[in-house]
Amino acid sequence: MLDDLIIRRMQVTDLAFAAQCTANEGWASETLASFEGFYQHDPEGCLLAERGGHPVGICIATAYGHAGFVGELIVRPEVRGQGIGAALLNRATAYLHERGAATVYLDGVVKATPLYERHGFRKVCRSLRFSGALAGSQNPHVRRMQAGDLPSVFALDRQAFGADRSFFLAYRLRLFPELCHVMIEGDRLKGFIPGRRGESWTAAGPWVMTRHVMAHRARDSVGLLASLANAAGVASISIGVLETHHNAVELIRSLGFTLREDSPWRMALGPSSDLGASPHCFAVGTAAKG
Repeated sequence: MLDDLIIRRMQVTDLAFAAQCTANEGWASETLASFEGFYQHDPEGCLLAERGGHPVGICIATAYGHAGFVGELIVRPEVRGQGIGAALLNRATAYLHERGAATVYLDGVVKATPLYERHGFRKVCRSLRFSGALAGSQNPHVRRMQAGDLPSVFALDRQAFGADRSFFLAYRLRLFPELCHVMIEGDRLKGFIPGRRGESWTAAGPWVMTRHVMAHRARDSVGLLASLANAAGVASISIGVLETHHNAVELIRSLGFTLREDSPWRMALGPSSDLGASPHCFAVGTAAKG
């Protein structure tokens, strides 16, 4: 059935098709700019499935050395159920293993979890999605992120997340500088949060705080989110939080955010399940890269 299936690296001209796939699924946050970032980061991890010379599916594999993420796995509706999704998943995981990943992660929509489980992935926890309105405010310790902040931001993120996401953090600052904020006390970075903007929403995250703030003044972290909301100037903010981050879940609920009942599952293939699970990671970045 799949004799005519070809899975290849995307070309620049394929990125518009990838963005159309996510738009058709209603994944409004995964735009053309998102795929351009994936392609700039690692074109070999941007996979396209073709049959008869026509594109029929996509998948993104993001390598983080000892770990990796699979995301944006979409097959066109008219050819689903023919093994194309499984073929893309196998190619993506094989690529990440070739790059040295011992564990591969993904955030799987609920209806797709049986596919992932058949390929050895196990459920770790729900990757909760919240949305809500937050009154923006300014904070004396929070300001817009600057290029000079990036080395400290990268170091804090590596410590909390467990891998190097520096490309994506710098890319977010280039795209949405007005939505990227840091918390500074004295001359020390205490936390950061970047955002990204859609037509009527703003997504927040990753949202990372230092151990000291989390241990003694966790509520202070709201200042970062409120500053982002102030800069965004829109009614709706979306944010993703692993359900194992109990303090973060409780905080987001206390701010009046509403949980999406269709929140995906964080799943893992391999020996570990700790990438991004630190309590200092208040919020995930995106489903495709943790």
